[in-house]
Amino acid sequence: MQDGLYDLLTKKNWLVSHVEIFDAELQFADALIILPRQIPIITYPYEWSFAMWQDAALLTLNIAKEAIEKGMLLKDATPFNIQFLNGSPVFIDTLSFEIYLPEKPWVAYRQFCECFLASLLLQQYCHADIGKIFTLYPNGIPLEILISILPKKAKWNLHTYLHIYLQAATATKTGKTKNGEAATKFTKQKMLLLLNGLITYVARLHVKKAKTTWDNYYASTILSDEYLQEKTKLVKYFLSTISYSSILDLGANDGHFSLLFKNTATQVIAVDGDANCINKLCSTIRNQKIKNILPLINTLHTPSPAIGWNNAERTSFSKRIKGDVVLALALIHHLAIANNLPFQFIAEWLAAMGKYLLIEFVPKTDEKVQLLLQNRQDIFTDYTVIDFENAFSKKFKIVLQQKITGTERILYLMEKVIF
Repeated sequence: MQDGLYDLLTKKNWLVSHVEIFDAELQFADALIILPRQIPIITYPYEWSFAMWQDAALLTLNIAKEAIEKGMLLKDATPFNIQFLNGSPVFIDTLSFEIYLPEKPWVAYRQFCECFLASLLLQQYCHADIGKIFTLYPNGIPLEILISILPKKAKWNLHTYLHIYLQAATATKTGKTKNGEAATKFTKQKMLLLLNGLITYVARLHVKKAKTTWDNYYASTILSDEYLQEKTKLVKYFLSTISYSSILDLGANDGHFSLLFKNTATQVIAVDGDANCINKLCSTIRNQKIKNILPLINTLHTPSPAIGWNNAERTSFSKRIKGDVVLALALIHHLAIANNLPFQFIAEWLAAMGKYLLIEFVPKTDEKVQLLLQNRQDIFTDYTVIDFENAFSKKFKIVLQQKITGTERILYLMEKVIF
C-alpha cells in the first residue's frame, strides 16, 4: 500500500480492490481486516479454455514483474488466485505479496511451472480438453508426471527444456554450499530476465487443433441455416416476454445464442463440454472485446465436482453456476439418450439453476437423435414429448411453446414452480 503497488495494480484492473474493515478488538494489534470487491461468478481453472489459462498465466507473470519493480515479491503462482471479471482475469489474493529480498530467487517459480506451464503445454502438445486433469492435481501437475505425458519433441524446445525438463532434473538439489549460503546469487536483473522470458514464452504458446464431434454442429446438420434462423427468432421472442439479468447457456456450442446478448447488461455464462467450441468462442470474445460473456468448459453429464478439503473447498458446478434464465437448446437428447438420464433427473438438475428455462425438445425422428442411436439398441421407450412434458411439469409450468418451422423440434419457455 505504501510503495504504490496496490494503486498500480488496481488501476490496471489486475488486482481486486478492497476496503478496510474497522474492528475495535484489532485497533491496537498489528493486524488488518480487508473486504475485497466481490466477484459475482466464481470459476476454477479446470473449467477454463486455453485462452483463459494463457491470459491468467500472463497476468500472474506481469504482476510478479511489477511487484519486483516496487520492492515486493509475488510468493504464490496458483491459477486459483485468478478469477475472470468483465472479460478479463483479475488477481484476487491480496495477501500473496511479501517484501522482496535481493539475491533471493522467485519462490513461486516451480509452482508457476507445475500449475500454469504444465496445463498450457499439455493443451499445446496433447489435446485441448486435457486441462481438466487439473482436478486431479489442483496444487500443480508434478513435473515428472508432465514429462511422462508430453511427446518427446517437446524436449527440443529450449524454453520447455529449461523450465520443465531441467527443473525436474535438478529438483532434488538444494543449491546450497557447505555454509548454507545460496550457491548462486539471484540478482534483480536475473529475476526480471526470468519473468520476461516466461512472458514471451507463454504468449507464443497455442492450443493443439483437433477435430471434435460437436465443433461444427450447425454447419454439419441438414437443418442448417433455416433451422438456426427460425430458432433464433423464437429464442428472441420467448425471452422478450420475461424479465431477467443473467443467462446460463448450457451446451452453448460456439456461442451463437450467447452472442445474441453480447455487450448488453445481461451477464451470460456459456458452457459446453467441447473444448474446441469454447476456444472458438473465446477467440470471438477476445477479438470483439466482449465483457459480459463468460465461456466455460464443462461436461454437463459429469460437471465439475466439489473438491478440496472435505469436498467443501471448491464447490460443484451445479451449486455454483446460476442464471435467471437457463438455455438448454439441442441438449436434451444428449443427456437423455447419450447418457441414459431420465427426464425427471434432468428437470430437477435444471430447476436448481434458474427461475426460467428455455428448452428445446428433439424427437426421436430427428437426425441428431438417430445419429446417437445408430450404434446402440433403442431402449428409450419413454423418450416422447408426452413423457418429457409430464416429467418437467413436476418442476416447471409451460409458459410458451412452439414447433420450430421446418422441423419436429419444439421450443418451450418454462417457469419454475414451487410446490
